[in-house]
Amino acid sequence: MISVALVDDHIMVRSGFAQLLSVESDINVHSQHSCASEAFKALVKSSVDVAVIDISMPDESGLVLLSKLRKEQPNFRAIILSIYDSASFVSQAIEAGACGYLSKRCGPGELVTAIRTVANGDRYLCADALFNLSNASATPSALDELTKREIEVFNHLIQGEDVKHIGTELSISHKTIHVHRANILSKLGLANNVDLIRFALKHKLLAE
Repeated sequence: MISVALVDDHIMVRSGFAQLLSVESDINVHSQHSCASEAFKALVKSSVDVAVIDISMPDESGLVLLSKLRKEQPNFRAIILSIYDSASFVSQAIEAGACGYLSKRCGPGELVTAIRTVANGDRYLCADALFNLSNASATPSALDELTKREIEVFNHLIQGEDVKHIGTELSISHKTIHVHRANILSKLGLANNVDLIRFALKHKLLAE
């Protein structure tokens, strides 16, 4: 029996996956988690066979979560799930230790196939992710994947401004800023604010 953990902040997504997997005789949903911090506490000493982790969550990137889990459990096996499948995203996921990568555009049957493949010790990349990874030289700037609001938050973050100040400037809550920051880091494949500033300097988005 393959034990699976689901990590996604959207309850409808988690419930849908759980229902889908419940009809498979060889798969058991071990646990469900709505945020990275909760998932880390539950999975750091867990013996689940495969974790399905959303790349974008409100408190911390799924890639950061996976990296932390693999520091504690080097053989921890996970499939990263994202609405994005560009080469930069897939590369970052693999570097973080992902054994699989699925676009949210994939059909439900592919999730089952990916779980079985990864549980068996192999790697699984959906077709779009595999194609984009093999054509990495043609990858557009990851900034193109940011929303208008995320660009606004990004421009404040690279100036070194704190979350509360940005929230005041943009007239939105600091909790919402944290969500935007997490999404920006995930989309750019970065870990923290320092990486954001380095990214900005490298691409001449900020005066040195």
